[in-house]
Amino acid sequence: MKWLLLWEIAVAVLVVTVKPTDAQQQGDTASAAGKVYLLACPKGEDVWKLPPQDLHWQTQHKMLDEKAGQLIKVAERANVDRSLYIDTEGLRLYVESSECRERFRQLPAESEDRITLAYFVRNLLLRRYSATGIEPDRIPVNGEAGKKLDTEGMVLIKGGEYVRPGHYYTSQSAELGERTGDRYRVRIASFYMDKYKVTNGEYCLFLNDGNPGYWNSAPWSNIERDQDGRFFVDADKARWPVIAVNWYQAAGYAEWAGKRLPTEAEWEFAAAGPEGRTYPWGNDPPDQTRGYSLISGDYTAVDAFPAGATPDGVFGLAGNAAEWCADFYSHEYYDKAPTDGLRIDPKGPATGSPAQGYPRMFKGFCQGRRPEFLQCTKRHARAPLLTAAIGFRCVK
Repeated sequence: MKWLLLWEIAVAVLVVTVKPTDAQQQGDTASAAGKVYLLACPKGEDVWKLPPQDLHWQTQHKMLDEKAGQLIKVAERANVDRSLYIDTEGLRLYVESSECRERFRQLPAESEDRITLAYFVRNLLLRRYSATGIEPDRIPVNGEAGKKLDTEGMVLIKGGEYVRPGHYYTSQSAELGERTGDRYRVRIASFYMDKYKVTNGEYCLFLNDGNPGYWNSAPWSNIERDQDGRFFVDADKARWPVIAVNWYQAAGYAEWAGKRLPTEAEWEFAAAGPEGRTYPWGNDPPDQTRGYSLISGDYTAVDAFPAGATPDGVFGLAGNAAEWCADFYSHEYYDKAPTDGLRIDPKGPATGSPAQGYPRMFKGFCQGRRPEFLQCTKRHARAPLLTAAIGFRCVK
């Protein structure tokens, strides 16, 4: 688990070197309307090779930026043949020709010195997203099986108000920092929230209902594919939370289920309640009965540790995998109180930081050994194309 997290952080660090335009720094992505990425296949093999590791990091960054520009063009949507594409990790990526599509399909699953499809998405495509502000298309979702569940397995969170206290923790990797901002009230309308995180077994149902492009083939995802193309998970891991899904994969599942990802405010309200609990279960510090041991990177069934549930009966909001939220990430938006001191059903900022890959929120981050990591107001974010020890749950 630790090496996975460190690898993703290393990729995220690369993105910070991108220099967006002044308009993008102001969060203006209107110029991206009607534009899509078009994958290209220049002649020669050098473009598919990774920069040597012994090069200076600045040289590596420059070479990767050049490769991203060669392999990923920007085109007008109206001029793209949308019958030519590859689907991977929840994304639909258009290609310039059938020959180019086959070239991308033949990228190796693993390699130390050549571009893999996963590396392409999580590094080169992320660079282009940071530089252009053009959000990649998500794969259209198929199937109706998820919608049949309606609110089964969900908990009603009655509307109300809570207070953002003006002091919270944020983190990068296992480092914990403190931030201060304005204290203000947040009002939330009633909603339903999944009682448990989405499991590996449930995600397999989604994949097998006509959504194979939402699979992550990485070995740490726990989900495999058999010779007939069916997705499966070992029985002892079926009730574990699904992990190693990016933001688009989580959003795709939520759509299939007839639900959506929670806003950060909804997640906080479900976790902390109107009384402002420090932890989902109350104000007592974490212990072994509430899943605190899971911060070592292990996982368990989503219905384990009932003592760690909220008074409403929502399980696992602290530990056993983090959870994607719908919002873009911004300190400034979160820290600044509205004029009248009240936010009503906030959806988060209009966009995120281009230099960080337009990061999205996630909550319940558990990769650390300090109890502060499990507080309801603890904040973290990641570029939406990246994965790690992050799962999700849905609301409606």
